[in-house]
Amino acid sequence: KGDQSLSLLLESEVFKNENRTDQLSNVYEEMLKNKKTESLGYRGLMELNLNNQDYHHAFLYGEKLFLLNPNIDKLYETLIHIAAKTKNWGKLIWLSEKAYSKKIIKKEIFLENTSIAYYEISKIKLDSNIKEANKNIVKSLELRKYFVPYIKLHLEILSIMNNVTQLKKMIKKYWYYQP
Repeated sequence: KGDQSLSLLLESEVFKNENRTDQLSNVYEEMLKNKKTESLGYRGLMELNLNNQDYHHAFLYGEKLFLLNPNIDKLYETLIHIAAKTKNWGKLIWLSEKAYSKKIIKKEIFLENTSIAYYEISKIKLDSNIKEANKNIVKSLELRKYFVPYIKLHLEILSIMNNVTQLKKMIKKYWYYQP
């Protein structure tokens, strides 16, 4: 087993240097079958797919790697970059919750990234489900109070909903805290 691990590692480096991606992909797949090299296989497949701009598969492999070992250097940052690139805001929320619970990120980063995800979901829902858009923008404002772009979208949503009473109330509230 130890010899096989070393052999797979050496093969992967040779194929990487020679830019033989098909063989490299096969070696990474082999690595997944061995507990000692499983993390390396997932990382290699994630990076290979990132290089090919296949963000969907890159995220899938990165997510499996994150579940195996969330403390790998820059893994969280790579995954949030992919989630943002693919506009997978639900995964950004999930990822931030997991990273925060495992003390990989600080509370401020958790709040900021989660609020961004809810804000982006709210913008998407604006055209299809205004009530859902409102719920999501309220969530983002709970996480990042009085952030001007969120306030603007919230007021816009209330205006679209023709909720004049709530709109007036929120304008007064926001103006008081963030003139």
